[in-house]
Amino acid sequence: MTSDDPWADLAPPSSVDAVSARRVDSDLPWGFFWGVSPDNHCLLLLRHSPDNPPLSRLPRLRGVEMYESQGDEHGLRALVLQLEDRAQREIFQRLCVDIVTSAGRAPTEREAVEAFLARTWRWHHLLRGGSDSRLSLEEQEGLIGELIVLSRIVLKLPALSAPISAWHGPTGAPKDFEIGRVCIEVKAHRGGATPFVEIHSEHQLDRAGVGALFLYVVNLTQQQAASEVGLTVTDYALSARQAVAVRDAGAVEAFETLLAAAGFRWEDDYSDTRWVEGEHQAFAVDQGFPAIIAASCPAGVSKVRYSLSLTQCAPHRVTTETIVATLTGGASAT
Repeated sequence: MTSDDPWADLAPPSSVDAVSARRVDSDLPWGFFWGVSPDNHCLLLLRHSPDNPPLSRLPRLRGVEMYESQGDEHGLRALVLQLEDRAQREIFQRLCVDIVTSAGRAPTEREAVEAFLARTWRWHHLLRGGSDSRLSLEEQEGLIGELIVLSRIVLKLPALSAPISAWHGPTGAPKDFEIGRVCIEVKAHRGGATPFVEIHSEHQLDRAGVGALFLYVVNLTQQQAASEVGLTVTDYALSARQAVAVRDAGAVEAFETLLAAAGFRWEDDYSDTRWVEGEHQAFAVDQGFPAIIAASCPAGVSKVRYSLSLTQCAPHRVTTETIVATLTGGASAT
């Protein structure tokens, strides 16, 4: 690869069903191509076997479309990044080079596809307001809460054939976990703070189209930097990764992709921030639960953020066993 514009010598194809393309680097083991679409959009493609599709949903980047193409004459598919905003050509090239550098020498095609996706999710996180630095305290709390539910509840459902596919929180979906028609929204509550959790949209606690919805709250206390008590977000990620590997070694790549989507990187040092778990609280979001939902918002009102009092949720409190029993039915239906 060179720093020159890789699309400069590619002309748009004459057929609307084709792309003009050339290989990124003949020394790479996988099929990365620079491409140009019929309407002259810059592309990065990774051709792959239909046996190695992306295992999680594709990110949406501002000014960049990501999609998977149908099989070509050889039966191969392609994971495609397409630049929509031509003014961002320089940063798009940086994105593409970063992806190829990260994924190009993966040991297997499956890992190349997942590394392509993971790196794109990382850029998604950065471009939506993240930074090159570590996760914020709030982001650490949120990820820890989801990893706890994944490790201790979802992965332990024997009837669920693909537990990682139930985890949607890092991809920006309205609900953090979805198993059949049963959903869980996870919130972390910092110990010592007022008994409220932040709800980030009118969809998070909306039961429309959902058979059952639970709010799961993990209480966490941040320790002083010098403390050796508690666990870091890296500790929680490692524990969850091990649990995934025990349950389904083939799902580890999808798990890594979702960690990247959440903005987590193994190379970041979180040793100065430790967390101690407190009480876990679970609530059934059922009739009478205090929530703002889409149907209650006036026309034109969206992206509602509000604080929810856990004290007011008390009448709807349930046990973890209740959630597991409900999820078991949902897992059996998938």
